[in-house]
Amino acid sequence: MKLKRNIQHILFLLIVLTSTGANAQELYVLHVNGNIVNTTNNTNLAVGDVISKSTSLNFESNNSKAIVIGTESGKMLLDGSKITASPDGEFMSLVTDVLFPVNSNKQMSTRSVTFDTIHHVSDYFNGAPYVFIADSIILEIDSIKYKLNDEKMMAIRFSDGDNVYNRWIPNYGNNQIIVMPDSLFKGAAIDKVEVVDLYYVVKATRDVKPIGSFIPVFINQNKLKEELLSLKTFLNNNTKTPQQEVEKELYQYILDIYGKTDYRIFKNWVAQEGII
Repeated sequence: MKLKRNIQHILFLLIVLTSTGANAQELYVLHVNGNIVNTTNNTNLAVGDVISKSTSLNFESNNSKAIVIGTESGKMLLDGSKITASPDGEFMSLVTDVLFPVNSNKQMSTRSVTFDTIHHVSDYFNGAPYVFIADSIILEIDSIKYKLNDEKMMAIRFSDGDNVYNRWIPNYGNNQIIVMPDSLFKGAAIDKVEVVDLYYVVKATRDVKPIGSFIPVFINQNKLKEELLSLKTFLNNNTKTPQQEVEKELYQYILDIYGKTDYRIFKNWVAQEGII
């Protein structure tokens, strides 16, 4: 009887270990850029799919990429550029051969990217990607360094390759500016805008002072919502992440995959969309 119980106990442990090992190998798809076909079922890879390291993929081109996450590996990149095309022009590979870690942007924390008064605009808009996930952004500017009124304003300058645009950023009162992407970039081919330069302008003296730049990133809000919900589901079902930490993990995902954005704007947006 004791031997039977021992055998049953061993079998139970084997089942648990086997199951744990299988889950550890699973990768959940969070983001897809371009078309990537899972040859196992001949369907396009989509957000929410679950694959393994042994899954065979067919990339539409070497520009096709995807972001996946695993319980042991964390966020990983499936990079089609690492594949050499076969003689028939197909970019075929096993997942394990094109799997690379996503470098977490630890410099962008929830503490450093907020609505707090911007003393050094050149540090805030320092040439890095800036993500727009809201219809408008209100930023408070240090009144000692950059006094704002009808004669002293912020402006941007950018090109979409065909035209050069100069646009005023409206003042919002109390030494604040309001950034409204739809109006600032109206008429421009936004997918061709590479860098936006920011200036402080004193109209009376025509003094134009360059104070920073950023790379604008415009995200489809429905797509971002789908990605964040997929990540939230993964965290809830496969990790012991406390609920209060899930929001920070979602924010970190945007920083890692897309670029900098304001934390409070992010918080308002995920609450409004019912993500948190």
